[in-house]
Formats: sequence, structure tokens, C-alpha cells
Amino acid sequence: MASRVVCSSSAVASRRATDGGIRSRIATSRRRASVCRRVLEKPSDEGSAVLDEEEIVDELKQMKQEKLERAGKYRAKVAGTETPEWNYARVVENREVFPKLRELVLEVETSRELVSLRNSYCAVGKLCQLKVKGSEPVALVPSCAPFPAEDQHAALLKLRGDLRAGQTKLPEEPLNVKARLSVLVSPDDGAEVYDLRPEAEDSDPDSLAVEVGPFLGSGLSFRGPIQSVYNYSTILICAEGKGVGTARAMIETSMGRGSLDLTYREDVRLYYKVANEDSVCYEALFESWEKEYGVKTIVHTSSFLDAFDDDDTLEYEPETTAVISLGGEEADKMAEELCEEAEIRLHVKSTQEQDDMHYADTGRVV
Repeated sequence: MASRVVCSSSAVASRRATDGGIRSRIATSRRRASVCRRVLEKPSDEGSAVLDEEEIVDELKQMKQEKLERAGKYRAKVAGTETPEWNYARVVENREVFPKLRELVLEVETSRELVSLRNSYCAVGKLCQLKVKGSEPVALVPSCAPFPAEDQHAALLKLRGDLRAGQTKLPEEPLNVKARLSVLVSPDDGAEVYDLRPEAEDSDPDSLAVEVGPFLGSGLSFRGPIQSVYNYSTILICAEGKGVGTARAMIETSMGRGSLDLTYREDVRLYYKVANEDSVCYEALFESWEKEYGVKTIVHTSSFLDAFDDDDTLEYEPETTAVISLGGEEADKMAEELCEEAEIRLHVKSTQEQDDMHYADTGRVV
């Protein structure tokens, strides 16, 4: 019985693309040989010699330009350059966490081919820029951990221009890396943002209502002495208002990039100040925070100092204790009172950002 050879459509397409590239290179080589022969041949008269020289120069310039264009397709690129700063995002969910405060969940683009590191959510404390249908952007507090760096592995390899075995050098579309981003929204952020409705998963990108831009700020000032797990074994987190969203991001990125490794600390407390018992956000998560990350949450309707005084189970040494305040200037002032009363020297404030990072613009992928 005669054997049959079956070729898949992808293999045929790949072979055709390869054959096309080979034919293109052969045609270019023949054209170069033709130019060289014309240079070596002696012209019949002075007029034709001038024309031949001009044609040869034009052809040489064209070949040089084609070579540069081909090289540019395979050259390693700097991540996220020459890309739009604003990308469409799909509204996945808009749920109420307590009266007049909602958590908006978005599906956003994070690929390093489309979003540079400086514009991404890469540190706790950065603010999300969001606008609806071309309106003025608003700054919102993220309530989730920063996007994992591991998700960018394939995109960064592609930016380097590396090829796998059997892969053909052909133009490719950017690699998409989608992730979920949750932000806290109140009526003060605008009705068009507060009242956003979920969108279908198969929605056309151009029909989406939300755009997400560069994240603002450089994040909380976690670089420095507080990084030492053993020198500061006790961490007191003081959160108020939307600061609880930042607290959640910090807790759930416990072992991630730029985190404080909370699971390795001896004692971590979250003093959460609320207006009343009905305005507690993420109450259902308190138990899991304590089990998974070792963070005990204490809700109080008075000041952080009162919450500290009422916490009979806390044993601490001022020299090995650090305070982190989240929620704005008012929260920073109340936490400062706690530090003075408890003789705690290290206080990381939400209004104090870490030093700006320096990003490479040329020469390597960042």
C-alpha cells in the first residue's frame, strides 16, 4: 500500500513563508550581482555613464534601506517604548463593599510589550489612573497585590528577539498578558466611574468604556531599615478609609516583589479605624489574613492610639517595632500620636513615597 504524506495547514503556511523569504533573498542577491556587473562594465559613451552611475547609486541606497528595515524587525527592543500610555480595560465587576464605597474589578493589559514598567502597577501604594469615555482621569486606590513579575516572562523573551527552534523570523502581533485589577471607588470619584456596569467577556476593545493609564507615584517607602525581618519583627499597620485597600494590597503581596515579607515577622497587627460598625470593609477576609499571612485585624471606631491601648494581647519592643499608616494625612497624624506614646521610632507614612526608580530607555529590556 502506498504511503500517504499528510501536511497540516500550519506546516504548509510555514513552508510557504520560508520559501517566500528564500526567493526574496535570491532576488536581492541577483540584483546585487547585476549592479556589480554594471559597475565593472565600461560604458559606451559619457552620457550613458552618468545615467548608469546615478541608477547604481539609487539601487545601492535602496538595498541599504531594505537591509536596515529587515534588521529592525529582529532587533531587541526596550520594553514598553513607543506604545500608547492609555489602554482599554474591561469592567468585570462592580460590587458594594459597604454603603457609598464600591470595589471595581477590571481586566487590564499588563504585557511589557504594551505597558512599560514605569507605567505599570509594580509597587504597593501607586495610584491607578482611570477615565471613562475620554473624560478627565481620576486617581483610584488599588486594593489588590501588584501584578506578578513572573507573568512577563514570555513577553520579555519576545522583546529580546529570541527565537525557538523551528520558529521563523516573521512579524508577530504583540503578546497580550491580561490581569485583574481591583480599585476602590466612592461617589466623590464621579458618577460615571461609580456607576460603571460589567461588560461582556467577548466585547470589542473599541467598545469598552474604561481606559487605564500610567500608574501614579512610586509606591510606599518600603526600601530601607523596615525591610529587615529580624530588626523589625513587629509591624503595626494603621489604616483608615480607602487606606484599607492599600493595606489589603500590602498583606496579599506578602512574599511578592517589593513586599515586607509579613509571614516571616513575629507579630503583625492591622488597626482599622472605621466610622461605625456598619462601615467595615473586607470583614470576610480578616480570618484568612490571619491564617495565611499572620496579620491580626483589630477594628476600632476611635483613634489608632485607643486601638493600641485596648490591644491587651500585643507584646512589643519599641526598638524592633515599626508603624505603617495608610489613608492620607489624617491617618498619618493619628499614627504619629501612637508612635510618640509607644516610643516607636520608625514610622512609614502613606504621604511619603519611596525614591523614584531609574528606568533604562535604551540598550536593554527592562
